Amino acid sequence: MDLKWLLVRRIAAVALACLLAGSLLALYQTARQAQQQNAELVDLVGKRLEHQLGRFDRMAEMPKSFPDWDPITSHSLQPGQCLELHGTHATSPRSRCAGVDASAMNTPVWFFQAYRSLISPYLAATRPIPYGAKSQGTIVATFDPKATAAKAWSTIAPLIGLSAVFVSALCFVAYIVIDRALRPAKEILSALNGLARGDLTCRLPAFRLTELNRISEVFNALSADLSRATAERAELARRLVDAQEQERRHIARELHDEIAQKLSALSAVAACVRTSARDAPDLVDETKELERMASDLMVSLRKTLTYLRPQVIDDLGLIQSLQSLVDEQNNGARGQTDYSMEVAGDVEQLGAETSAHVYRIVQEALNNASKHANARRVKVQLNQRPGPGQEMISLVVLDDGAGPADEPSHPTGSGIIGMRERVAALSGKLAAGPLPGGGFGLKVEFPTLRSGGGA
Repeated sequence: MDLKWLLVRRIAAVALACLLAGSLLALYQTARQAQQQNAELVDLVGKRLEHQLGRFDRMAEMPKSFPDWDPITSHSLQPGQCLELHGTHATSPRSRCAGVDASAMNTPVWFFQAYRSLISPYLAATRPIPYGAKSQGTIVATFDPKATAAKAWSTIAPLIGLSAVFVSALCFVAYIVIDRALRPAKEILSALNGLARGDLTCRLPAFRLTELNRISEVFNALSADLSRATAERAELARRLVDAQEQERRHIARELHDEIAQKLSALSAVAACVRTSARDAPDLVDETKELERMASDLMVSLRKTLTYLRPQVIDDLGLIQSLQSLVDEQNNGARGQTDYSMEVAGDVEQLGAETSAHVYRIVQEALNNASKHANARRVKVQLNQRPGPGQEMISLVVLDDGAGPADEPSHPTGSGIIGMRERVAALSGKLAAGPLPGGGFGLKVEFPTLRSGGGA
């Protein structure tokens, strides 16, 4: 949830809680006033009835005419108030109620029902009327629930309306104030998102608030340290991988110049011995075996030389060497998988070490696709495109396979680690994962120009 709306919702919740508290307080005060009026009424009427009983006693009259009800209650009742006398010798209880203006009572039904159930039963007041050793009855004062509910609603309704306007205005003002106060948070969030995307050049400006300014200082320091560490790591990876490629090239040359020539000489000597020893059949067979062993060693040596340093990169260039890889995969697939390659832009201008890195990445990706993807089509795309300040090389390997259920469609071991090391040496970025429409994709981007490189 957005922080602005969270704070505004909490402010609105606090304001509504205050409104509820105010409404409950108004209800309590209204109920207390009604209860007090009932208590005052029964006390007043009780005293007057006791005065009547006292007069009867002085006049030695029988209190058979008790009570003289109308004069006592005619001017004492509030609108909606009822007074009853229970327990006299009269045939039925005496009662009197004051009328109310029905047109003025516009209480909502839900409020009236709640008020009548929760509050009205507790508003009644009672008072006994003693006479000698006996009680001459009990006075009960009550209010018509419609009257008290209407009075309570007339007190709360303006409060609710005013509070609604106040809460709305408060939320509007709070949203504006919070939005202004949290504008630096948008910049911080944008910088964090940029940093998460790998943009190590993101920096935050200075803020007026001390806390936010401290966040800016720490973020900028961390971003600078991370940028420096990443650059140093990329440079170290480049040197290590370049040194590895150079060492492989050196070993390949040594093997080619020394071992390959000696194996060729050994094969030639064996052929000469076989020609000269026609009269010794046993020796002829041994020389043939020696020639076969020398030939097998030459085949193994060629495979080792290709693994160490594909000569096709130096002889034919990057594009032709990649096409050879694709053709080799098509021959091995025997029509079950179609391997293809698309090239756009001038990619032959890449340096020798950079070309070797690209070749190794494509080689590993194609091997993984052939082993794990179970794909029908695998496509290699190598493009040169403009970038921010320099040309960029984009390498994409796509397949439409899903992989077996018991193994991943792409490596998670040394293969992907080797790719990442080479991409780091190129100061580039690597992304690999399932595609939205199915299949798997590998994407590598790196600049063609980098300090200290041979691109």
